[in-house]
Amino acid sequence: MEKTFARHYDRLVLVSYRLPFRVLRNKLVQNSGGLVSAILALAQKGGTERATQLGNEIVWIGKSDDTPEELARVQSQAGPFTLMPVYIEDKLDEKFYGGFCNDMIWPLFHYFSSLANFDSSYFEAYQKAQEAFREPVARTIRPTDLVWVHDYHLMLLPGMIRRQVPEAQVGFFLHIPFPSFEIFRLMPRPWRQAILRGILGSDVVGFHTFDYTQYFLRAVSRTLGLETTPNSVTVGDRLVTAETFPLGIDYRRFNEAARSGPVAKEKQKLWSILGNKKLIFSVDRLDYSKGLQHRLYGFEYFLEKYPQWREKIVFDMVVVPSRDTIARYREMKREIEADVGRINGKYGSLSWRPLVYEYRSLPFAEMVARYSISDVGLITPLRDGMNLVAKEYLACQEDGPGVLILSEMAGAAAELSEAILINPTDKEEMAAAIAQALAMSEHERRAVLGRMQSRLRAYNVFSWARDFFDVMGRTKKEQHTRKIRLLSPTVEDRIEGQYRESSRRMIMLDYDGTLVPFSRYPEGAVPDESVVARLRRLSTDIRNTVVIISGRERGFLDKWFGDLRLVLVAEHGAFIRTVPDEWSGEVDPDPGWKQKVLPVLQRYAERCTGAFIDEKTLSLVWHYRNADPAIALLRSQELKDELREIVFHDGKLQVMEGNKIIEVKRAGYDKGSVAVKLLGMGTYDFILAMGDDRTDEDLFKVLPEHAITVKIGLSASLAKYNLRTQQDVYRLIDRLPQEGD
Repeated sequence: MEKTFARHYDRLVLVSYRLPFRVLRNKLVQNSGGLVSAILALAQKGGTERATQLGNEIVWIGKSDDTPEELARVQSQAGPFTLMPVYIEDKLDEKFYGGFCNDMIWPLFHYFSSLANFDSSYFEAYQKAQEAFREPVARTIRPTDLVWVHDYHLMLLPGMIRRQVPEAQVGFFLHIPFPSFEIFRLMPRPWRQAILRGILGSDVVGFHTFDYTQYFLRAVSRTLGLETTPNSVTVGDRLVTAETFPLGIDYRRFNEAARSGPVAKEKQKLWSILGNKKLIFSVDRLDYSKGLQHRLYGFEYFLEKYPQWREKIVFDMVVVPSRDTIARYREMKREIEADVGRINGKYGSLSWRPLVYEYRSLPFAEMVARYSISDVGLITPLRDGMNLVAKEYLACQEDGPGVLILSEMAGAAAELSEAILINPTDKEEMAAAIAQALAMSEHERRAVLGRMQSRLRAYNVFSWARDFFDVMGRTKKEQHTRKIRLLSPTVEDRIEGQYRESSRRMIMLDYDGTLVPFSRYPEGAVPDESVVARLRRLSTDIRNTVVIISGRERGFLDKWFGDLRLVLVAEHGAFIRTVPDEWSGEVDPDPGWKQKVLPVLQRYAERCTGAFIDEKTLSLVWHYRNADPAIALLRSQELKDELREIVFHDGKLQVMEGNKIIEVKRAGYDKGSVAVKLLGMGTYDFILAMGDDRTDEDLFKVLPEHAITVKIGLSASLAKYNLRTQQDVYRLIDRLPQEGD
């Protein structure tokens, strides 16, 4: 039995380019497409179970060629769907859908960059058309709705919805590949910025594969300069999750259909035609991304290289009509038909036609029958977001079983690694794969098929939707938690009151990113007069013990704060200066370990332009704030791996991560251990600690329950509260009254 979704909304509002149905002779007819099939499979779950999963009502907003009156007459046939049409003028749609979507985004995102048309009027039409979708969405949605926007036609829409309804729950799913940054950056900068900002209007962004997710995050980092993690982006004060959700199929529907009566009749027809010949089968819509001609070249080479299979096999190649009114597609169709004729003329005979070419859509029973009896499924797109045909083929395998040959460029290849994976442009590899598949023993075929079928059965279309909605729920909860943690005026009032009423206070402040903003180079981050004045005001109150607890060296802290009544902590606790004592060392000062670590840091600095090393008395720091974000991310990960190996063999060392830094130092001390020592010198009824990076987490975790801990920035933290920006630190300090106020 399928698991049910953890539903956290009342109603699902789906938005796609087209509605799932069209009106034909006063009846609703399903439109084609993987999204429509997936959602209809979910909606066909009946009664309470469907309501638990998707809600009692599903509003579907999309373009329609039917009038409102025609749709109203057949609305009762739509089941749980409330259909809300969007109308776009033909001239606008020609440039929006035919232009920007299918003559720019489609070829570019499928790596056919030479076919992409960067016409500025296309992008203007794209923007204008999105407005046509925004209006009905904004008019329709309620606070408890989940809006789920689908695919490349509507990448600006989530941002538009977010601006108009800031608290909306919005998800976005891209059903085609997201390209590498080198391809994505071919778009004019304003276009790619607008597209990324539009997508980031969502709370959750979904992709079919891990690679697509990472390409998106890299594009966000490189184009917008936003901080990313392996699965999230922080946009202002809002968390956006980017995650991988490989779209599945309704496995049971296809598997049971393969054993049904109507399909059995179709099988009998096919077997009577084939006789003892083995069947190779493929089905694709007409598109240059599907690799149709390369597939023909591979099959032709197979007939040439493996003559023993002549007259023993038939390749049934079904091409579903698509966009054949466009000149490029008409030309492709002519070339395919010419190749088919040439191959049949070269290798066929009066009694045998090696290649059966069908330019039509197959009814469901016919399709399942061909899937089911095929000895080889030849699915070889040049680039594909997922490719559900491969999964449907496997689900229908009962009589054979057959072998799947799959392009490594298809998104499904990440899940179906047991298939024979090939490069679709390599005709020799394709021919060898066909020969291998035909010669494979039944035992091996069943073993391979069984593993893939188990995976598809477990992670089907229902799992796909459940996972997306569950991640949406967790993301909204995390967003809510972050908002609660933000220091509100009410909390600040309470802090001010506690400060007034206290008699012995400790205030612990990090330096970089807390007292002063970050600079490109450490020497540039110096305190201005206002910072020094604030510290002087706090430290002259005899009830206060003010501590600057920093990674900075002693000389720097002495230079800027030496004449103030402050406790200074240098190099994360390696040295302490208490009032009025001199500096004291807290750890073994032997710097011999640097000889093996420094060359490693230097090597990575040379490989990462903009990175540099800061050598302190008892630590070494690798800075990468000024490096290219994508390269810095890669090099920092590699460096951490190598340093962990060194630390593993030298238990006296520790690797720490800060804000765009990696630091190596002696183990056994940190900001937390220093805080414990300082707190042990007295009893404090008011403790305030503020810091911005991971080294401050060591401080936060050791402070007593009544301490007020504040993380600068919106990332997750052990601190009780967050401040949005470093500038907010000054505002909070200024609220602490002077003695006598």
